[in-house]
Amino acid sequence: MKNEWLSSFPCSSLAIPHSHHAFISSSLHRVLASSHLIVMASLLLLPLGCSAERPPRIEDYVPRSAIVQRDAGEASAMPALSEPLALDACVRIALDNNPVQRAAREGVAAAQHAIGEARSAYYPRIDGIVGFSRLEAHNLLQLDSAGIPGFTGDISPRNSYIFVGILTYTLYDFGNRRAQLKAAMARRGVAEGELLRARQDIALNVYRAFYALQVAQEARAVAQKSVERAADNAMLARERRILGAAPEIDVLRAEVDLAQARLDLVRATSQLRTARGNLNTAMGLPVEMAVDVRPPPDRLVSPETIDLPAALEQAVHLRPELMSSLNRVDEARRSVAAARSAFGPRISLDAVYLQQGEHLFPEGQAWLYGVFASYPLFEGLLKVRRLSRTKAELAQAEANTAGAVLQVRSDVWLAHSRLSEAYEVVNAADVLVQRAEESYRTVRERYRNEAAIVNELLDAQTALARAEASAVQARWQYRTAEAEFRRAVGTLAGNDE
Repeated sequence: MKNEWLSSFPCSSLAIPHSHHAFISSSLHRVLASSHLIVMASLLLLPLGCSAERPPRIEDYVPRSAIVQRDAGEASAMPALSEPLALDACVRIALDNNPVQRAAREGVAAAQHAIGEARSAYYPRIDGIVGFSRLEAHNLLQLDSAGIPGFTGDISPRNSYIFVGILTYTLYDFGNRRAQLKAAMARRGVAEGELLRARQDIALNVYRAFYALQVAQEARAVAQKSVERAADNAMLARERRILGAAPEIDVLRAEVDLAQARLDLVRATSQLRTARGNLNTAMGLPVEMAVDVRPPPDRLVSPETIDLPAALEQAVHLRPELMSSLNRVDEARRSVAAARSAFGPRISLDAVYLQQGEHLFPEGQAWLYGVFASYPLFEGLLKVRRLSRTKAELAQAEANTAGAVLQVRSDVWLAHSRLSEAYEVVNAADVLVQRAEESYRTVRERYRNEAAIVNELLDAQTALARAEASAVQARWQYRTAEAEFRRAVGTLAGNDE
């Protein structure tokens, strides 16, 4: 009676003995009969596991600020750092605090864990199944020995306990596991390339914001000098008006010019405040934090000293975008290999141990172990379509890589052209400032000696202010173009300068 269930199910396969197949069929029957209990228990426990979770709030992602609330809503600004920051220090802070950097780093960590997932296929798999079922039947229709249907009597309630242990180990799968592992390694290479790209993009944003802050600081200084010159010119016009050497219109024109210079100073001050906030954002710091910076040494290097062919060759080996593209090609090749492996059978070592009976610790038990080969005979051309798709994705990845190489070389070429232009603009702006200063001094002296009119003086002052602003803009645009050229080549590291 203990193993009557072994012969209660017909055999449906010629690959294994009848007794083994009857054993498997009965085991599956018992497991399915008790699975509804497990499903119901899982559905009941699911709300318990989710009820304690708190939904995410935007406050969890706002950077912590040092604003201290005082009496009646009064707040004090975040204190400044202890000393001015150099450019390399700003880049280091950005790499430590910028969320984009952290997201890219977590992407590499996720790709590394995916490699561990792929390696798990090389280990055996052990499953455990525990089930309980209860059977009670009344007036079931059944055929007797003569084939005549009839009704049986009632079947008293009967409990059934089942304990199953299943071990499966893949011996050979025609390279599928290896292809999946290599594909996971290639995806890690893609993530590492994205991390390098994010680091260089963050560094470039800090360079731009840092240089923009320098422009704003010097532009405010230029605006302040313009206010001082305009005030001096207004005073000179008033002195001449008192002496009767100038009409009242000269004083009015000079005062209008002074008011305009003060307005330009207000705008320059506002732009300086905006530039500070942009630098803080680029560094991943609260926008209200007071940060003072130290300007880098003023140096200009002629673009003619750059070996452009060598830079083009260097870029295709250093740009992280191309590193990611190569890894995508490798991943696509491994996907093709994995798709091809599906055309071969899978050979595995399987072992099953089962205990089944009417008591909590049943005595009925059975073993099944052996080496089996499985091969799907028909899947609706799934394998053929998958192989065709992976081949097309491989061709697409290779074409994208070829296009990326062209784009990288174009980036280097354009960045070098902009750097050359910026260098020439700096030299021209310096000459312009020198000429404007000399013109302003000459016209002012002539106006003092009553040899020039006020319009000439104010025009010379305006020309000088514009020349100084252009020189400031040109110098820092050159530094920005230099950083963009290094980013195009792939040498804009996060700890230099």
